[in-house]
Amino acid sequence: MKLDFPSYLDPTLKPLFAKVRDRFFLCETRRIAAFTDFYDPAKWTAFFDMIQHQSRGLDVQAAVFGGDEDCERRMLGFFPADDEEIPFPISRLRIKHNSKFNKAPRHQDYLGAILGLGLDRGRIGDIFTSEAYADVFVCRDISGYICEQLTKAGRIPVTVCKAPLTESPAPRPGEITEKLNVASLRLDVVVAALFRLSRGQTSALIEAEKVYVNWSPCTAAGNRLKPGDMVTLRGHGRWKIGDILGTTKKGRLRINVLRSSNK
Repeated sequence: MKLDFPSYLDPTLKPLFAKVRDRFFLCETRRIAAFTDFYDPAKWTAFFDMIQHQSRGLDVQAAVFGGDEDCERRMLGFFPADDEEIPFPISRLRIKHNSKFNKAPRHQDYLGAILGLGLDRGRIGDIFTSEAYADVFVCRDISGYICEQLTKAGRIPVTVCKAPLTESPAPRPGEITEKLNVASLRLDVVVAALFRLSRGQTSALIEAEKVYVNWSPCTAAGNRLKPGDMVTLRGHGRWKIGDILGTTKKGRLRINVLRSSNK
């Protein structure tokens, strides 16, 4: 079967789609399970929905998994329809530091340290942090390398060991909820308010593709946001647009925004 790249998807995703298609055809022709790297929700959702639609009636089943039901970054897996699904090739690593003498590393410290080992981002899934340790989901074939080579997160010494995949991940810190007053739900207006930036700074970041909406870069400053949208500024955090609470006496919108302190 020929899997066609949908015209409604961003053309820049074509090289990535080709890799997904290769995994699908490997399963279909050799009758073995095949898996992709980890993808963010925007990508795996688009690919999974498209493949589910185009492969109806074929002898291949598809699934997505990131190591835990709460994971955002997930692999796509393809299995012969008449076989039982085999486990995804994902390992869970626990990274510990001495909390008695050191402040806990941040999410970006853990991610930066792992990528600093020369690993590709697609090989790394979600990272759940707590005050005592972090749990990171990775492709199984690089888990031993990380255990041996990762000794610091930021400037803080750490140790790494494998943990059972069936355990619950490290507690995800609660979301921080704030109320925000904005002139409108235009992307540039909301980003400027969320991250305490000038409109000029915001426009430059949007043009530089540093701002993501629902995990995809957005260069349209006038794009209208809606409740449920996830807004990310690379290197600065992630906010989810919550409910619209009403308007102020001056006609500004009052909205709830939620930030995960784990990002």
